[in-house]
Amino acid sequence: MKTNTPITKVTLTIAGFLALTGIFYAAGPTQFGSVPEPIGVAAAPSQLIVSEYCSQNLDKIDCLGNVSVLATIPGPIGPCLERYITIAPSQSALAGFTPRDVFVTQGTAVYKVLGASGTLFATITGCQEDHTGITFDHAGTFGYNMIVTCEGGGVWQVDSTGTPTHIAETNTAIEGPAVPPLGFGPLGGQILVADEYNGQVHAIANDGTVTLDVFDWYGAESVQVIPSAQCTHCGGGAFFQAIENFNAIYQYPPTDFTGLGGNILVPSEYNAGTALITWNGSNYSSTFFSNIPGAIFEGSAFADCDVPPTTLGGTPSPTPTATAIATATPAATATPAATATPTATATAASTATATPTPTPTISPTTVTAAPASGVYGGTVNLSATLTSSGSPLSGKTINFTLNGNPVGSAITNGSGVATKTSVSLSGIYPGFYPSGVGASFAGDSSYAPSSGTASLRVTYGTCTGQDPGGV
Repeated sequence: MKTNTPITKVTLTIAGFLALTGIFYAAGPTQFGSVPEPIGVAAAPSQLIVSEYCSQNLDKIDCLGNVSVLATIPGPIGPCLERYITIAPSQSALAGFTPRDVFVTQGTAVYKVLGASGTLFATITGCQEDHTGITFDHAGTFGYNMIVTCEGGGVWQVDSTGTPTHIAETNTAIEGPAVPPLGFGPLGGQILVADEYNGQVHAIANDGTVTLDVFDWYGAESVQVIPSAQCTHCGGGAFFQAIENFNAIYQYPPTDFTGLGGNILVPSEYNAGTALITWNGSNYSSTFFSNIPGAIFEGSAFADCDVPPTTLGGTPSPTPTATAIATATPAATATPAATATPTATATAASTATATPTPTPTISPTTVTAAPASGVYGGTVNLSATLTSSGSPLSGKTINFTLNGNPVGSAITNGSGVATKTSVSLSGIYPGFYPSGVGASFAGDSSYAPSSGTASLRVTYGTCTGQDPGGV
């Protein structure tokens, strides 16, 4: 069943990615919500759902990052399992599914979430008790059906009645499936799966042909298709990652993916960060996209534009949505009344108060951080320049961070440059961190606050002395 197709494999390893393209993306992930040991993630414009590793709970996260229980699926609490989630997109209606329905895997079972619980939707014979992956076919090559993968290598198509059809066996440990669009070169429309233990991505065509190792990425956890048109959850994040050891969900803004639609991301569970794999019409290429240092990545999801809007509970609610918009209109209509009040106030009081209380002018500022590099376990020197309208500002305090952690401050000199020397790199592993250096100015009565970031590169030191025995 395994065949070799004329696809040039792209190899990208921790040791080699820096020299591969020289292109780096300054992604800006931020924490959005806190969930106990989060695993699976599914996102849409009005839905963000997360599974917990050691409970049956599915949690929903609202527009402000508040977390509450959406549903508790059947089964005893434990053992701790990796349960993954998907939301049926609009295209799935062509296969008989109901768009917006939520599905979650648990070993051999696929549950459909109904109310505060779930009902058994499908049983996948042969799936082991963990890592069962799930997604929907958006491209149509698998009939817009559900796709389920088993940890042992089984790949299945599940129709709207819950009937599974076996597609292929990879004979490797797999999870995190996705079907990229047809425009993604020779692999477009195939199922791409992550092989965490071998650090590879495999491809499965709709005729059952398996092509092993089409891409390499250390600790590959899943494959995520970047939407051609970016959507956001509640107008905020476009891409979400579950960080199990941080008990957190991180979000990325849509601007991080400008011009990248139709390509794929491959996050690593093993601290290697996320790889970006693109197709330029002739060749595939890979580059390092981003990392959250020290993070153990589990499930990830883009906000799926193909999922129709709903309330966070998953029940269609077109009427309340329309009402909310209409309700906002009177508030806008009331603006003239509010405007009338300051007009009267200005007539009565501005004559007496305008002259003695002039509004202070706050000048804009710019912080430009400098890239830094150092040896693992050593120290690094940090610097940043503070200017206002192109002129340097002296005597101002600049606060520095490394990978988001405060490391001290320094005062700008006559050239507007602040320098913090001998900052410890302890706990920061070798690698390239696109936004690893942070510098910020808090602002004062005359100047506005500002901040900037720059790259941090940590390298291994040079070994000296004799070889103690061919280690």
